[in-house]
Amino acid sequence: MATFTEQLNKMLAEAEHILITGPADPSVDVTSAAAAWSFFLSAQKKKVDLVFAGRLPRLGFLKNKIEINSQLEAFGKFKILVNLQQTKIKQLSYDVKDEILAIDLVPEGGFLNASDVKAFSEDYRYDLIIVLGAASLQDLGETFLQAPEFFHQKPIINIDRQVANENFGQLNIIESTATSVAEISYQFLQNFLDIDIATAILAGMIAATNSFQSPQVTPQTLDLASSLIVAGADRAKIIEVLYRTKNIEVLKVWGKVLSRITKSGGVIFSYLEHDEAENLPDDFQELVKDLILSSPQSQVAIIFYQVDFSSTEVWLYSKNNINALDLTKHWHGTGHRQFAKFTLDKNIELSQEEIIANLQNKLTIINNPD
Repeated sequence: MATFTEQLNKMLAEAEHILITGPADPSVDVTSAAAAWSFFLSAQKKKVDLVFAGRLPRLGFLKNKIEINSQLEAFGKFKILVNLQQTKIKQLSYDVKDEILAIDLVPEGGFLNASDVKAFSEDYRYDLIIVLGAASLQDLGETFLQAPEFFHQKPIINIDRQVANENFGQLNIIESTATSVAEISYQFLQNFLDIDIATAILAGMIAATNSFQSPQVTPQTLDLASSLIVAGADRAKIIEVLYRTKNIEVLKVWGKVLSRITKSGGVIFSYLEHDEAENLPDDFQELVKDLILSSPQSQVAIIFYQVDFSSTEVWLYSKNNINALDLTKHWHGTGHRQFAKFTLDKNIELSQEEIIANLQNKLTIINNPD
């Protein structure tokens, strides 16, 4: 049986134009890993596009910049398929009249039925998809919703560390003991390290482990990080961008979020006023995740954002064993397993009353299934 590396190399060799994507509102870990793969594949003369929905972290630690798009680029090809099992085509012709294209098919014998003809658009030019850090295709958010059929038609390399991964790829590389998606990527890119790839992988690992303070960090993890620095990874620049370049307004906003935290059962929550969202830190999602992890009894963190006096946007973050989309289904939440958002036509106070009570009931059922 072929190893993961052999299967991956075969799929990459056969591809010409590769899409790299991952969950909406991706973490520094995921986007850094995506950058590493992009640098590697571009060096192999492959065409590569990175597409992620939602808010993106800054990758200012990279010497050579990469472009990340928010939407898939349409190709525009329209294809018509005809089932020829019952009869062959004797003649094909077409005519354009009054801006209408008419296609005539003359069967060799027998008949063609409407059910023998299918038409669809081939909107996207990619022949391979690499999905990083997503437990399911739904986690991709708008990227998946924009073209669900496309994701079911093309081969996928699925790289992740979540135990709950749905194994939706043709090749599924799931390493639950890894510290990060970047660390998993290192296994396949270690023989191709340059300054850009090494820096991207190290940045992903530093961000995912809170600068190697995560319980999952092992001596092997630190050895790996050392090998990346030897390969040229710019650790100083990574630390500067991730931890030392937040301006005073960003720090003030995060300070306000922390000062407003309230805990109720398994839920911790805070809020942002209307003019505060524009100054959120780039790693806001990671900060909220750390907030949950630092509160052992907490399973969900919620940020209520005041859009206006009668409208509140709700951002819900959950631990790995809690599905944020399931929790917010009642409010038509969108996002992925560990993050969902939705809007209520209520002010912050009323929104908090409704949602906290509802979520406490749901968490009680989850925690006590019997």
